[in-house]
Amino acid sequence: MRVLWGRSCIGWVGWSALSWSLTWLFLQLWGAYQAAASIFRSVPRVNDDATSALLVAAALPRVGSFLLVLLGLHLLFALANAAAFRALLSSRLDLRQQRLALVAQLLLVTLAFALFAAWKFPQSILGDQIAIVFYQASGKWISVCLVAIVVVYFTSWAIFAVIRTPRKGLLFGAVSACVFAVNWLPFGTQRLQPEDGAPDVIVIGVDSLRPDHLARNGAPFSLMPNVESVLNQSVVFNDVLSPQPHTFPATVSILTGQWPTTHGARGNLFPPSEVNRGASMAHDFAAAGYATLYGMDETRFANIDADYGFQDVASPGFGVGEIATGMIGDSVLSNLLSLLPVSRWLLPDIYGNRALAPLYRPGAFSNRLSTGLSNVPADKPLFLYVHFCAAHWPYIASHLYEPDPVSAMPSGDYSDAEINYLRGLHVADGQVGRLLEQLRASGRLANAVVTLLSDHGEDFDLQRDKWPDGDVRVPGGIVNGHGGSAIREPQVSVLLAFARFGRNPLPVGTENTPASLVDVAPTLAALAGLDTRNAKYDGIPLLAATGQAPAEDRIRYVESSYFPESLKQKSIDEVNVLREMAQMYEIASDGRIEVKPAWLNFQRKYRQRAAYLRSWAVMASDDPNEELLVVDRKLRKGWPLSRAPASAPSVQLRQAWCTHWRGDGLADSHCR
Repeated sequence: MRVLWGRSCIGWVGWSALSWSLTWLFLQLWGAYQAAASIFRSVPRVNDDATSALLVAAALPRVGSFLLVLLGLHLLFALANAAAFRALLSSRLDLRQQRLALVAQLLLVTLAFALFAAWKFPQSILGDQIAIVFYQASGKWISVCLVAIVVVYFTSWAIFAVIRTPRKGLLFGAVSACVFAVNWLPFGTQRLQPEDGAPDVIVIGVDSLRPDHLARNGAPFSLMPNVESVLNQSVVFNDVLSPQPHTFPATVSILTGQWPTTHGARGNLFPPSEVNRGASMAHDFAAAGYATLYGMDETRFANIDADYGFQDVASPGFGVGEIATGMIGDSVLSNLLSLLPVSRWLLPDIYGNRALAPLYRPGAFSNRLSTGLSNVPADKPLFLYVHFCAAHWPYIASHLYEPDPVSAMPSGDYSDAEINYLRGLHVADGQVGRLLEQLRASGRLANAVVTLLSDHGEDFDLQRDKWPDGDVRVPGGIVNGHGGSAIREPQVSVLLAFARFGRNPLPVGTENTPASLVDVAPTLAALAGLDTRNAKYDGIPLLAATGQAPAEDRIRYVESSYFPESLKQKSIDEVNVLREMAQMYEIASDGRIEVKPAWLNFQRKYRQRAAYLRSWAVMASDDPNEELLVVDRKLRKGWPLSRAPASAPSVQLRQAWCTHWRGDGLADSHCR
C-alpha cells in the first residue's frame, strides 16, 4: 500500500483524496449514530453502570474489526481516485484546473457510488433520503448515466495501468478474480450412495408464515410456489399449534420435542443456563453419524448456536457486538461490499443478517448456506435445520423499484392484507427454492425426509380474523404481530408438513388430527430410524409406520410471551420498547443479551396460557383477577368457566391446564 500510494499519489492529490474520503466516512458514521442515538441511550447496561453497550469489552472486537474494514475501504477509495486522476487527467491540466478537476471527480464518483448504493439498498439511511430520485424517469436516467461514466472512467484507468505496469495489472486482475470467484462456490458435496442408508433430514422453517396465506388454502394470490410445490408432495397437517408464538421458544420446542415449561426457553433471550439445550434432536442425529448444520438469518432474539448439537452454524452472529455494529453499519462502501460473498468474512455481522432489515440481501444468507453445505462430508447423511425470516417484522421490501407478484394482488377477503409482509413471504419462498435446488444438485434429495413448517403466524387484525361481539371479551392480547396471545389463530396456527423423497414415500394429502410443533422431533426421529428410548419427548410421532396420524383426542398447550405495553401497539416504536424493557436485561460476559435472573419469574408469571382439546380451549389472561375462560374456537366465542356450556370439556381442560402450569405463579391463583 505504501509503495502504491507513494508512486501513484505523490503530493497534494493523494492527501486531498484521502481528506475527502475520511471526511465522507466521518459524516456517514455521525449520521448513522444520530439515526440510532435514541436506541443507543436505551440499550441494556453492564452491571447497571452507565457504560454504553457500544463500549463494553464484549462489543469492542467486533465493532473494531468493522471500523478497520470501513477505514480500509475508504483508504482504497482515496487511493483509486488519486491514482486514476494522476494517470488520466493530471498531466493534461494546469495546477488550477487540476484542483477544480479533482474536486469535480471526487464529487461525481462519490455521488455515483451513493446513488448505486441507494438503488441497491432503498431502505438504508441514504436510500431513504434520496428515494424520490428513482421514482422519476429522469432521475433514473441521470443516475444510470453518472454510474456508467464512473465505470468507464475507472475501467480506462485499469486498462491504462495494465499497459504501463503489467505486473500491477496482473496483480489487480488476480485479486479481483479471487474476490469474485467466491460467487461460484459449490452447491455442496455430492452425497455418496444417496439412495442407501440413513436419509438426509431437512427442516425448512419460514418465519411468521400464516397457513391461510397460501394459495392451496384459499388465498387469492400465489406468493410461494416453491413452498406449495413441496406441500403438494407432502402429508400436510391442517390443525397445528405453536407452543409459544415467538421464534426462540418455538424453535427450541421443535428441536427438543418439549413444551416450553419442560425445556425452559419461556421467552426470547432467556439465559442459556435456563434452557435444556442437551435435549435438542441435533445431538441425537450427530450421535447417529449425521453431519448437523444450522442456519437462521435473524438470531438477535433467537440465540441458537452449536451448543444445541450443531457441528456447523451458518447464521450471523448475535450479542451486543452484532447490535452495536449494526447501529453504525449503514455506510455506502460497506453496503456495496456486502453485495459480494467475500463480505461474509469481512462483514460477518452484516452479511445476510435479517436483523439489519434495511441492509438485508436474501441472496447473502443463501450464500452462507451454500458455504455450509459445501463443507458437509460426502459420506455422511445430513441433518439440516434452516429458518428464513424475510417475512418477519419489520416488513421491508427487498427492492422498491421492481415489480413483484404483490403489485397486482387481488382484493376481496384479503384486501386489507399487509403488503410488505406478503412481499416478505415471496422473498422467503425464493430462498426456499434456491435451497431445494442446491440440495437436489448435491444429491441430498435422492433419499430425504423434508419438513416444512412455520414457528408462528402473524396477526394484523384483518377483517377475516375479527371475533364477533359477545357477552365476554376474550383476552386476545396484542392483535398485531405475534407472541402476545395464546388464543388468536393468526398467531398460534402454523404450517407443518412432511415429505419423503426417494424410497418409501409418505402418503400425499392432508391430516385433520391435532398436532403441535413439539411433535416434529419425535416424528423425524421415527422417520430416520433413530433410537429414541432415552429421549424425553412431550410430543408424539405424527406418522406411524402405516403413515396414519395418531388419535384426535389429545390436549395441546399454548402460552404467550411476556408482553409490555409498548409492544401492544399497531406501530412498534423500538425506543419505547427499549425504554420499558431495558431494565429487565443485562449483557453477559460473552456478549449475549439475556433476561436478568431477577426478572425471570416475573416474565414467566405474566402471560396468557391456553389448553386445547378439539375445538375447545380453557385459557387465562395475564390478569390474576380474571376468571378462567372457556373458548369455542369454531364459533370464536368465550364464557367464564363458571358459566361454560355443558358440551364443553371444562373439567378435563381445567385439570390439564392446572397440571401443566403448576408452580407458575399466576397460574396457581386459578387452581386452588
